Amino acid sequence: MPEATIPLRLGRYSIVEQIGVGASSNVYLAIEDSSFISVAIKQLRHSPRMEAFKRLLAHEVELAGKLHHKNIVRFITADMNEKSGAYTVMEYIKGVSLDTHQHTETLLPINKVLAIIEQVANALQHAASQHVVHRDVKPENILLMPNGMTKLTDFGCAIATGEHGAMVAGSLAYMSPEQLDGLALDERADIYSLGATLYRLLTGKNTFTADNEFDARIAVLNYPAYPIRSYRPELPDKLVEVIQRALLKDVERRYPNWEAFIHAFGNAAHEVRMSHIDYDVYRGFSPNTQRRISDQLSATGRFSLSDLSRSIMPRE
Repeated sequence: MPEATIPLRLGRYSIVEQIGVGASSNVYLAIEDSSFISVAIKQLRHSPRMEAFKRLLAHEVELAGKLHHKNIVRFITADMNEKSGAYTVMEYIKGVSLDTHQHTETLLPINKVLAIIEQVANALQHAASQHVVHRDVKPENILLMPNGMTKLTDFGCAIATGEHGAMVAGSLAYMSPEQLDGLALDERADIYSLGATLYRLLTGKNTFTADNEFDARIAVLNYPAYPIRSYRPELPDKLVEVIQRALLKDVERRYPNWEAFIHAFGNAAHEVRMSHIDYDVYRGFSPNTQRRISDQLSATGRFSLSDLSRSIMPRE
């Protein structure tokens, strides 16, 4: 099948280049004719399920249009009747998605991770105030700009608070048990997903391991998160407690709302920022290497990366 031709224009926007491909859409960088402002356009591709995807896109437009927050990618406009494919126009963000920093060797410093999570929590609190549940909070849907500002994006799976959606949607690694069960959702589902995102950004690992989708579903529904200190033994108690509570399987024992989560998380983040402890000393290393670092710290009271690279870096 030949590749679809990239359009030259959509409405009052001149297409610059294609910058992404989704399951049902293409994403373009474009310029608005009169203001010369850069925007991102998501346009549906023609397919047998075009009408179904169009209904989903219309729902996304309805919910995203209610949100106005500095940490949420801004919705600008949409054209659901464009013959070449319905499209939405969003604020263009020059930054990187955090899936770039979700692996052991590319983890961000802890203070940067905490600043990111604070911003996303505030964005999701705003969404909850507008009765919107994102349903797909994960590193890939968080954009980090060069100035440190964070933007939450992709409300394609979003539903209104109290609804369960026409289908189960989201990403298994970050999905709450009630979401996987297809139950009606509220902000506590997004709190779980942000807790799983924080876990991944601090460790480079998911909250569980599974060989296949069936095992992953069993883990989401039944098994507690693998202890985060197995990967980051230096993390302080308050931060570990926040992560553990956010990831509780029982929705009634989780943080009841964003206000409670933000308060507890803020206290934990303040403790990290005010501490003289180097919480990044183990960042980027495997648990085996971390044990070797810990042994050296215990024996000498000091540690340097150069010492590690020369003498105790194991062959793994």
